[in-house]
Amino acid sequence: MSGHRATTSPTPTGQAASTPSAEPTPTQIFSPGVDALTPGKHTALVLGFGTYPTYTVDVPKGWYEQDSQFIITGANKPVLGLSVWVVGQVYRDPCHWQGQAFDPGPSVANLVSALAAQKTRNATTPTDVTLAGYSGEYLEWSVPADLKSSAWSEFDACDVTDGGDHNFNSWLANDGEGYRYEEVPGQVDQLWVLDVNGQRLVVDATYSPGTSQSQRAALEQVVDSLRFGART
Repeated sequence: MSGHRATTSPTPTGQAASTPSAEPTPTQIFSPGVDALTPGKHTALVLGFGTYPTYTVDVPKGWYEQDSQFIITGANKPVLGLSVWVVGQVYRDPCHWQGQAFDPGPSVANLVSALAAQKTRNATTPTDVTLAGYSGEYLEWSVPADLKSSAWSEFDACDVTDGGDHNFNSWLANDGEGYRYEEVPGQVDQLWVLDVNGQRLVVDATYSPGTSQSQRAALEQVVDSLRFGART
């Protein structure tokens, strides 16, 4: 596959990036490009521009995909899903992000350092990890639980996009257009920054405070099943 740009979102706002969730009622809530998945192994695309591997995950009943890029469950709250990124730039401040994007450097360590330092995220100390047979570093971060949000993926005090959305933004894909934004206060991202045959990829498994232990366990199983294919 050639590079793919993130231009849509399954959230009602229609912004670019990220991973919504909850009970499977997609018919009238999901945007075009969101399709139900049968239980079993499915192939998905890395978000970014260039040559990169596809990957597969095993999904349980009631999960969906959006444009073959986001593996999600349900239509809205709570957030639960997985995506894989080629990160180009990181925002120093995810709420006041205008003019705050920078290139962290090319290595896994460069990117992990930038993610861990992002303001207000309460990031955990990065640790060495192996996922899908590839080594890298792992950390978790979250959206402040007390950040005011008057609507889905709207954070009232944060900078405004050209489309009028108050975004809480994490990073930009290397195409400069796809970007990772968050949906709800308290949302957690589990981040694996991996060296996959010389290419730096970020696996992002995300959930919101409203998810149950069983939902998180299902997400963990999806992550554990992830396998990368050949670069095409």
